[in-house]
Amino acid sequence: MDSIPNEILESIIYLLDYNDLNNLYNLYPNIIPNWSIIHMYRFGKYKKDIDYLDYYKMISAEDVKLKLKLKQSIENLTKNKELDLSNNRLISLPNSISNLSQLQYLELSNNQLSLLPDSFGNLSQLRELNLMNNQFNSLRESIGYLSQLQMLILFNNRLISLPNSIGTLSQLQYLELSNNQLTEIPNSICTLHQLQILCLNNNQLNSLPDSIGYLSQLQKLYLNNNKLSSLPNSICTLHQLQILNLSNNRLGIIPSNIEELGQLQTLNLSNNQLSFFSKVILTFKLSGTIII
Repeated sequence: MDSIPNEILESIIYLLDYNDLNNLYNLYPNIIPNWSIIHMYRFGKYKKDIDYLDYYKMISAEDVKLKLKLKQSIENLTKNKELDLSNNRLISLPNSISNLSQLQYLELSNNQLSLLPDSFGNLSQLRELNLMNNQFNSLRESIGYLSQLQMLILFNNRLISLPNSIGTLSQLQYLELSNNQLTEIPNSICTLHQLQILCLNNNQLNSLPDSIGYLSQLQKLYLNNNKLSSLPNSICTLHQLQILNLSNNRLGIIPSNIEELGQLQTLNLSNNQLSFFSKVILTFKLSGTIII
């Protein structure tokens, strides 16, 4: 390998695709020739001070552009903070999308995706991710590496479980999980201390974790259209809660200290199994809008 003249090596390397180049660099990181020359061969423009990472981002963007049939220029893709791939009937994403390191907003709704690439967690700057109306029945643990994520939308998929790593999304403020097939949520969700809106309506939930009271910033909690027959007492420690929708469940009683939800403005308990006595007590304890 050391005996190959640089000009020949350059000619070989600029022809390599995204995966082959990565493999070659991992094997021989110190014998790669001038990346500015290789960039000129591949993209027709000479740029000074190009290193391997610069070039790798460019061919990653090229791979995304070709496989997803995008109109954006390769150079723009490497700089984009927003990418909208909704309504494209996509069934998969190329691994190379994980190297679009500037992305902050990624729109993938209304496709046919069922799995994210292994390396998806590399999108470390991502703030908002919309995966609604796809075919996910699970998520990879690597989603927990999206450390800057503030909004995650998974409305109307086929989720039957969530990874424990979802609890490491420490910046998450809005989590939309409605219209799935969840029977439980992991305790790790309750470590999302920045979470303000949690949508779990239209699932198959039988119970909530006792630790749900740790969601100290939660303002809106939607649990309607599930199979809940009881609530943990800790739900009454959600002192920032303003909206609590529990309609269309199987609740016969609610925690006796419900009045501790001092910020509660709307409580919907319609279509449950509450006794007349429980309903009367509720109207005395709470001052907001009560729908029973």
